[in-house]
Amino acid sequence: MGQRDGADRMTSAPAPGPGAAAPTLVRYQVLAVACSLAVLTYLQRQGFVAGTPYIKEDLGLNDEQMGYLASVWLVAYGAFQVPGGLLGDRLGARHLLTILVLGWSLLGGAVALTAALPPGGWLVFAFLLALRVLFGAFQAGGFPGLARVVADWMPAQQRGFAQGMIWTFSRLGGFLAPLLVVWLIKRVFGDWATPCWLLAGLGLLWCAFFWSWFRNRPDEMSRVNAAELALVASGRSSAPAAPGPVPWSRFLRSRNVWGLCLMYGFVGFAGNFITSLLNIYLHDHRHLDDQTTAWLAGLPLGFGIVSCLLGGVVSDWLIRRLGSRKWGRRLVGCVVLVLAGLATLSVIWVEEVWLLGLAFSAWFFFNDATMGPAWASCADVGERYAGTLSGAMNMTGAFLGAVGMGLAGRLLNRGLGDVVFILFACSYALAALCWLAVDVTKPLVPRAEGT
Repeated sequence: MGQRDGADRMTSAPAPGPGAAAPTLVRYQVLAVACSLAVLTYLQRQGFVAGTPYIKEDLGLNDEQMGYLASVWLVAYGAFQVPGGLLGDRLGARHLLTILVLGWSLLGGAVALTAALPPGGWLVFAFLLALRVLFGAFQAGGFPGLARVVADWMPAQQRGFAQGMIWTFSRLGGFLAPLLVVWLIKRVFGDWATPCWLLAGLGLLWCAFFWSWFRNRPDEMSRVNAAELALVASGRSSAPAAPGPVPWSRFLRSRNVWGLCLMYGFVGFAGNFITSLLNIYLHDHRHLDDQTTAWLAGLPLGFGIVSCLLGGVVSDWLIRRLGSRKWGRRLVGCVVLVLAGLATLSVIWVEEVWLLGLAFSAWFFFNDATMGPAWASCADVGERYAGTLSGAMNMTGAFLGAVGMGLAGRLLNRGLGDVVFILFACSYALAALCWLAVDVTKPLVPRAEGT
């Protein structure tokens, strides 16, 4: 490796001398709280999805309308990601996350109010539509806020591990949500409205704890000793350069930027079906019972717990093995998306319940295996503009996901389920091809200019 100098020189924490205090472990407590929010986020997000078959039937809605509800959530989620990140930088994660979790929890609970409206009319659909837009807008800032927490609290050499843990716990929440919500609806309360308030209450409790305990930076928390402060600061640039204005002209001309954004967009077009409409498909189109639907809807998220970490680990291993960052990222991205497309097509011909569960689990396993290489590529290409590139990539995924869910709901409502999965398989094939346009060895701003 070339020698680093100037602003690129990295500092490391001095080794504690004899008798010196060991670093405290408050940073891991912060990471644990961040992971708890990832679980809560997906419990509340997928909790609504788990209840959609009952909400749809009780309120007199159809598949097309449910598809539009999924679409507007994704549009709002994509549109407010960058503003959410900017607010986190200005307000700090403590203020931002408390406001966001409080807001989206109350909005999630307010879904229960639709049970009092006349079913089947425009009013109930319009009210739900407004709630989903606002819910998506509030949740958009959640993961950018957690990224702010990781940047402030974790040493540079542990940030990849920390982000991997947060995404893994998000999938755990997605796995648990349908099991919990269906159990509450069928065995405990007998209605879908009460679980909405219960999940909202969990968010309010989290806010009360987080606000009183968390501080934005380690030096603001008295239980962090000097050794841990030095450890958290280790590996950071000794003279960080100001990012300056985003070079939008380079963004628009960059093949890497277009490749990553379109790749993530095509993945979002298909992959959001698992987290948005799978419950309705299993319950109303495969005619499975409530408990089987809950298990099959949660199982793919369970597989995602493993693949979120595995995709990044395999990509890093290939880079070391092949000696090529470009192909270490490309190979994993291309191969897993081709396999995701094949798994998606298999749904058309599968009849047995256990094979259906295996097909959807394989679909989402390979879908999530691309996340590690994708987000790592944003850091490789964007470098000091990695946040902007990540936001653009994730926004594209949300916007094309909204198109996919609107189209899927419309086709399902017309009995064209097989066409849905053929389109999704084609989308994965296009996403795999987009990886061939990504060369992470060519950063957005060449290193000679960056220094």
